[in-house]
Amino acid sequence: MNRSNLTRRAAMTGIAASACGITPGLSFADDSTPIKIAVGFPPGGSGDLFARILADALREELNRPVLVENKPGAGGLTVAVGFLRAPKDGSQLMLATGSTAVSAPISRAKPPYNPVEDFQWIALLSNAPFVIAINPALPVTDLKGLVAYAKARPNKLSYGHAGLGTTVHLAAELFKEQAGIDVADIAYAGSAGAITDTIAGNVHFIVETSGALLQHHKASKLRIITTMADAREKIAPEIPTSREAGYDLLAGTSNLLAVPLGTPREVVEPIAKAVGRVMDRPAIQERLATLGIQPITKSSPAQAQAFVASEVARWSVVVKKLGIAL
Repeated sequence: MNRSNLTRRAAMTGIAASACGITPGLSFADDSTPIKIAVGFPPGGSGDLFARILADALREELNRPVLVENKPGAGGLTVAVGFLRAPKDGSQLMLATGSTAVSAPISRAKPPYNPVEDFQWIALLSNAPFVIAINPALPVTDLKGLVAYAKARPNKLSYGHAGLGTTVHLAAELFKEQAGIDVADIAYAGSAGAITDTIAGNVHFIVETSGALLQHHKASKLRIITTMADAREKIAPEIPTSREAGYDLLAGTSNLLAVPLGTPREVVEPIAKAVGRVMDRPAIQERLATLGIQPITKSSPAQAQAFVASEVARWSVVVKKLGIAL
């Protein structure tokens, strides 16, 4: 093949790559190119922690740099809006919590994206149930006690959460509706600030995952009084479920991995296989379990896509019932 044919073929390859949204000269096979995992919340929350565990393991599996980029804002919306324009070359992934993948967009009167149709979901990685933890100075010991205390003091109590439209916000508002209590919600840019203020007594209780709060519970800085899981969690079997107290609360967050819509199969497959190997590691499973995160070891793009669709349908009913339109 002569030099002109080689030049013409290279030019055509560049044009095809541009049409697909792939950056010419940047190949997934290039193990020197960093992979960036975008997370929609600041450091300190369960999603950020999971992303860093995943990044460390993928770095070993793929033998290339894997970085975590925190892009907080709007309850998890900001990272997804930016990801709509991400290159389709495998260099950028999105670790989406339930807020980014479900609750944040459906809580908006004008959603900036469709979580089911606008992303290419490649794996459902984990689930983590929510818990309610109170400041220890509050004179209650269980969920029924918290409800009674709040009812006796309408609009005097407050709770902290990771941001308007997040899954914890919706779960907490559902709890308020079921319990018939009038409690102010205080939104933060991620869970770290909410945790700090609950410990300081600036807000009275918090809704978050057990993994984010258990260390503070064990140190008596917070008191976890209930879990919104379907059964008591193995890491804290002494904590009763909300259903045991008579409330039909079953809520938590998930971690899912996405690539930009339209990313070619040959780019997706090595990432998906590497993620599968990571989630199959017993050491990873054990570490996640100690954080109150339930790992999902056998996932697929079809399962992840179906999960997002089912959760959007489920929580859309709650959003409509509660009249939430941010």
